[in-house]
Amino acid sequence: MHGPKLHVRGTSVDGHQITCIDCIHSGEGSSSQGNAYYHYTELFPHFVVVGAEHLDPDASTVEELSFSLSDLNELFYDPDAFGLIGNASPIMDAVLEEKRKRRPIDVGDCPEVHYYTGKSTALDVDTAIGNLIVRYERSTRFGGTDGIQIKNNRRIWIKPHQPASFFDAIDRIVVLRRFFSMAAGRPQKIRSIRITTISDRTKLKPLRVNWSFAPKGPRGDHHKPDRINRPFDPIGQPDEFTTSLKNWIDRDGKMKHARVRHLSCMERRDGYGVDRLVAAANLFDLLPTDAWPPFTVLPDGLSEFQASAEKALGTIEPSQDRDSVLAAVKRMGKPSLPKKVLHRWATASKDIPDVFPELEYVLKQAVRCRNYFVHGPSSDSFKFERAEPFVFFLTDALEFVFCFSDLVEAGWDAKGWAKRPYSYGHTFSRFRWGYDQTLAAFKASMGQPT
Repeated sequence: MHGPKLHVRGTSVDGHQITCIDCIHSGEGSSSQGNAYYHYTELFPHFVVVGAEHLDPDASTVEELSFSLSDLNELFYDPDAFGLIGNASPIMDAVLEEKRKRRPIDVGDCPEVHYYTGKSTALDVDTAIGNLIVRYERSTRFGGTDGIQIKNNRRIWIKPHQPASFFDAIDRIVVLRRFFSMAAGRPQKIRSIRITTISDRTKLKPLRVNWSFAPKGPRGDHHKPDRINRPFDPIGQPDEFTTSLKNWIDRDGKMKHARVRHLSCMERRDGYGVDRLVAAANLFDLLPTDAWPPFTVLPDGLSEFQASAEKALGTIEPSQDRDSVLAAVKRMGKPSLPKKVLHRWATASKDIPDVFPELEYVLKQAVRCRNYFVHGPSSDSFKFERAEPFVFFLTDALEFVFCFSDLVEAGWDAKGWAKRPYSYGHTFSRFRWGYDQTLAAFKASMGQPT
């Protein structure tokens, strides 16, 4: 037992050291066979670490960790790293010069040269969670009668500034999963986690981590990002990407709860409904106060009323009605949900004022729809039956503004993005696709002139 969590160590039949981390005790019993009696315990581990030695999950021993994600190759797409020279006759003598020193090699009528430029690193940047490196993990088959092969996959390495504990290391992976899920436009699956510790035994052969309840990833190629629909181009515009990534990570402590909830909305994929709409609107209430519009300074009379009302309500025995009134009094001067949503869009869209016309109207209706289901019908004459066919549109608008403003705040170039071509791919592009037509249909449904 280590602290509040149960960890179990063992050795496999082939000599690997196994550490079962954060185990749940699910049962135990005893049995017999002939004259032999034995007892057993059933455990469910959340993580299983396998390698040359055991791991103490609570000790700060993790020096480096690496993993991959579902769409890392697409996000860091490099069109020039690998290639084929089809008509290679003019260069074959130079290519084969060294090999021909050992034996003669004939060249046929249609020689080809498959190449790899050797540029493996796509990212190397220092951040609040450590030094981040993205590079190829490459495997090569050198040739023969079966041909040649160069396979690669992008992989992320995190080198904490100081050795970290196992759970801290996992938290850093989860932070990056949130960022790259947003960048890809769909939830990312975490793959192939490896850990290097301060022990020399793990330097050449890192420990392998198996995660029982690892976050789920995308289903096949549905909404798979491509080079047109990515909000970032880490290869072509590395400075913009590294600046946005660093700043985004810097704010994750403040933004964590809202970003986690946003990712849970994304995980519903193409599933829309009232619950998702409410969750999308509530994202803006979870933002830190420095992301809200300024508080309103109450006039002297209203300020005095607020203070006296709080004092008077404080003398009344707590109840649901009393607490509701007290909460309303304390909110005086603080921005409402509609103001928070509109403020985020106004701030983020200042460089692209004409890309999404009348989005403010859409956002106002989205919040009214949310209020209808949170507080019930009110006297503001909102007709849900008119908005119901467009719940998907209202939800997309809220999620888009949350994600868009988060990236702009981190230093992302929204104006440059708006100038690029787009298709029905990334979340941002899907919202742009057909926006004008959907807006017109929505306004007509709501009885507004188009």
